[in-house]
Order: sequence, then structure tokens, then C-alpha cells
Amino acid sequence: MIQSRYAASSLVAITVFIAVGFTWGADPPTLEELAAAIDRVRTGPDGERVVAGHISRKLAVSVEVLRAQRARTGLDWGDLLIANLLCKTTEPTVDHVAAEFRGGAGWADIARHHNVNLDQLRNEVRQAQQAIEQRSEDRAPPRSSESQSSPGTTAPTTVVPTGKSSGPRY
Repeated sequence: MIQSRYAASSLVAITVFIAVGFTWGADPPTLEELAAAIDRVRTGPDGERVVAGHISRKLAVSVEVLRAQRARTGLDWGDLLIANLLCKTTEPTVDHVAAEFRGGAGWADIARHHNVNLDQLRNEVRQAQQAIEQRSEDRAPPRSSESQSSPGTTAPTTVVPTGKSSGPRY
């Protein structure tokens, strides 16, 4: 009995040790991988609104400004988030950082070049990516077929209290 408990405890300890070892050994995702994950959400239903809205709130920049930056730089939403975060604490403009990225430099190299803390930047982007993915799961359900079959043909019903009693209250 004691040997089987010892064997079971040892087996659990070894399993935990191996699982922790794999977790420690795994490299954190690159900034490019995090940006790609953000852009995958964008391609889903209602994804553009979720991604643009979150990035706008995170950066405290209007969606219109972000759309103009995208048009000017050619960056996807995830890369645009990284470019803006890089420029939040350093001198270069989003256009300058985007040009470096389009020129072949990786985000980690650009961050190092501008003396941005890479771990902090990666954590900010990872938090944004996770929040965006979570919000994409929280979308409103699709409209019912009844409301889709004849849009605009029926006015919404509004109940306005009149203050008059409709009957005795007990």
C-alpha cells in the first residue's frame, strides 16, 4: 500500500515537472505572431469593429486617425498597434517606424533600435491580443430571421407611461 502511494506521488511529481519544463522551455510569441493573431480576429464576422475599437481605446486615438495611418503606412491592424506603441515613448513617428518595418526590420529590432523595453512592449501587445480575442467571442447573437425578413417595415413599439392606473392595485 505504501509503495503504491509512493509510486503514485512520484508519477504525479514527474508529470508536473515535465509540464512545467515544457512551459518554461517555450519561447514567448514574437511581436509578429501577436500581430498576426490580432489580424486573424479582424477577418472574422464583426472583427474589423472589434479590432479597430479595441486598438482605438488602448491608444486613445480615434478610429478615423488609425484608418488614415493604415492607409498611409500599409500596415495591418496588429502591426499598426505595435508601431503606435513604439512611438508612444520614443521620438519616431508611426510613418518612420512603419517604413523601418516595411524595409525588412523585425519589430524586436526596431524596438531595440529605439531603446524600447521589448518585454514590456510584448506584454502590452499580448494583453491587447488576448482582449481582442475575448471580445470577438462576446459578440452579440445574430438578428432573428423575423427582424431580417422585413427590415424597416414595422416601427418599434414604445410604451409611454401615462400615470393613469389601468386597474385596482392590491
